[in-house]
Amino acid sequence: MSEDMVSPDGNYKISFSSYEVRMSHWIDQPYLIRVSDAVCLFSLDADGWSAWTVRWLDDSTVNLLMRKYPGQIECTVELNAGTNQAHAISRSASVAGTFSAVKEWVLELN
Repeated sequence: MSEDMVSPDGNYKISFSSYEVRMSHWIDQPYLIRVSDAVCLFSLDADGWSAWTVRWLDDSTVNLLMRKYPGQIECTVELNAGTNQAHAISRSASVAGTFSAVKEWVLELN
C-alpha cells in the first residue's frame, strides 16, 4: 500500500511507510494523519507492524487489520480521530481507550 487512504470528508488520511524486509516481503506501517496541519495522531512505527486492510467506517473512524512480521500475531485496531478513542482486538483479548493506551497494548502483543 503506497497511496494515502483519505477519510470520506478529507480531514484525515492513512499514510504508509513501506519497506522491504525480505525479497517480496513488505511492511506497510500506517500513520493516521490530520490533513489540516499534517500532525500524526497514531502510528505503530516499531516492531514490524503492517496494515493488511484499511477501511474508513465514517468521516473520522478507520478500521485497520494489522499483522506483525514475521510471526502469526494480528489484531484489528479501530481509531476515532475525532475523539482520540480507539479499541483493538486480538485473538485472545481486547482493549479500549486513548490512542496511546491502545498503541501500548498492541506493541506488547506476543
